[in-house]
Amino acid sequence: MTEEKIIIRKSGTVCSLTMNCPSKMNALDQEMVIDLQSALDDIDADGETRVVILEGAGGNFCSGADLSFLGSAASATDAHKVMMRISKLIRKIRDISQPVISKVKGVAYGGGANLALAGDFIIASHRARISQSFVNIGITLDCGGTYFLPRLVGMAQARALALLGEEIDGRTAASIGLIYKSFVDDELDHEVDFLASTLAQKSILALSVIKQGLNKSLNMTLEEALDWEAANQSIILQDEEHKKALQTLLQSKKKKE
Repeated sequence: MTEEKIIIRKSGTVCSLTMNCPSKMNALDQEMVIDLQSALDDIDADGETRVVILEGAGGNFCSGADLSFLGSAASATDAHKVMMRISKLIRKIRDISQPVISKVKGVAYGGGANLALAGDFIIASHRARISQSFVNIGITLDCGGTYFLPRLVGMAQARALALLGEEIDGRTAASIGLIYKSFVDDELDHEVDFLASTLAQKSILALSVIKQGLNKSLNMTLEEALDWEAANQSIILQDEEHKKALQTLLQSKKKKE
């Protein structure tokens, strides 16, 4: 009996997805990509999950695409189909309503690094090993690296990471703004759980619309952003969760007076 490629665990309104192929440092193969996509589709539709944690089994996040998966393409057309399947997964992580926390331990190489960067919060161990390793095997960036890197760290750092393909640790990644935060191994689980519980207490509609707006803003003018905000805020103001939160805030203020 083969092991499941994705382990799904739910704790209240938080859902953890664990890539489960530790013998290959959770390299992405066809089955893992399809199962991860399916799990995210289900989460997006379930109406209960408020936060997603994406992590890897066996002490590593993800070593990138399984070379046998990439090498299975017999032609450029076949290779394009493989890449579009992976690209669909990256789009889903960006577009899913819930915030996604990428919890990075050990290796996050190539497509594995960019899979992590697709999340809304990337939290790593100080000892995590992160690399845009594509150039080291003579290929270009994929899984969104061309998009993510310049926006996260600026063009100078993006060029250095992509063209040199050198490994950096979690502490360095946090210091240059590539990821959200880095912690020692003993604190990582607690800090990720604390962030997840904090996010889970917030309005799922607000989280979803804020996430959507920030993603869209990268291609908006100020005028377009203001129009988008006005249109969406007018809808959110009618949401029951907002009204309850506002009432709680007003009552709290009255007690302090």
